[in-house]
Amino acid sequence: MTESTHRTTARILDILELVAEHPTGITLADIARRLEIPKSSLHPLVTTLSARKYLNYNHREEQYYAGESLFVYGNKFINNVDILEQIRSVLLSVNQKTNETLYFGVLSDLDVLYLVKMDLFSQFRVISNPGNKLPAYSTGYGKALLSQFSKEQMEQFYPAGTLKPVTGKTIKTVAELNGQLAEIRRTGFSYENGESTDGIQCVATAIDVDGAILAGMSIAVPEFRYTQEREALFKTLLLDAKAQIRKIISEHRNHWIYSGELV
Repeated sequence: MTESTHRTTARILDILELVAEHPTGITLADIARRLEIPKSSLHPLVTTLSARKYLNYNHREEQYYAGESLFVYGNKFINNVDILEQIRSVLLSVNQKTNETLYFGVLSDLDVLYLVKMDLFSQFRVISNPGNKLPAYSTGYGKALLSQFSKEQMEQFYPAGTLKPVTGKTIKTVAELNGQLAEIRRTGFSYENGESTDGIQCVATAIDVDGAILAGMSIAVPEFRYTQEREALFKTLLLDAKAQIRKIISEHRNHWIYSGELV
């Protein structure tokens, strides 16, 4: 992974990310303390970001919030060529047939970035929402996305050999993860059993276009409703949805901007 070496640019991005993580607001003093930036250096940055509406400063509360420019340009990203809207329609059909929650997302560094959540007909609502990130090794479709990498690459990505737990059931070692990835490459399906959310099981698959894995999707189900019979149904529906989504992405391949790369 590479990191930016331009100090001012990195600071601006750090500020935006920190403020976005605090929807109830954050003070200048807290930003300075958390990012270890002197107030004298921080003030002109937040003033410019506020003037350009990337931040919103509430004078009465003396706190900064995410600004409307982030919303405007974020929605331009989300609505690009309407690809995600078409994908939502595919997921809605599966959601209606299963009454279970579907997720669609991509790899962002070593995390999964949730792009679409479909739970309109779900009987049970799962917590993760679009824009959220979780370690890829802890989620069903995250493992499907990681399956494109070799054993050696995975060992390079996680040189310590151990994985930080999200729940008590999260995979603990890279060796165990590599074992699962080999099986995913063989079968085309991946699974999660309470590894990112207690009480939730998932079956998932990756979506490849022209030989490149670009995205993944999963069906998330409460443990008490997950059976082998339903798993077989989920897999059939996922394969059908996969073919439809692959076609959507392929038709707009030049405009697909969502997948990041690990370098």
